[in-house]
Amino acid sequence: MDIDTLGTCQMSFAALHYLKKGGKGKQPDEGGVILNISATLHYTASWYQIHAAVDSITRSLALEWGTDFRIRVNGIAPGPIKNTPGMAKLSVDFDEKIAKNIPLVRYGDKSDIANCTLFICSEEGLNLVLLSK
Repeated sequence: MDIDTLGTCQMSFAALHYLKKGGKGKQPDEGGVILNISATLHYTASWYQIHAAVDSITRSLALEWGTDFRIRVNGIAPGPIKNTPGMAKLSVDFDEKIAKNIPLVRYGDKSDIANCTLFICSEEGLNLVLLSK
């Protein structure tokens, strides 16, 4: 709760002053970007999953700060990511159970999240989203 929920909230508010100014090469009214990383296991009850609060913060700030300051607030909610502390906490038989239900039949990798982050935060990603609407 302290790290995931309070940390997300506190960091967002700490960044607000700077994000309202826009980014490098942007006008002050162009806002900035916040990207929160959550999980998917909280969609059903599961051990060590309090990420629903992070999802709620993300949606609320997207509505409020997007409207007021043109700050984009997005979230990534990947499935299981190999070689992470979160995966180390889950049960031993998790490997077998989850592999059957993952469309790619593999765990995610840290580079999957990194690439998604770069896309969402980039101008190209923003332009693609705007064009698709």
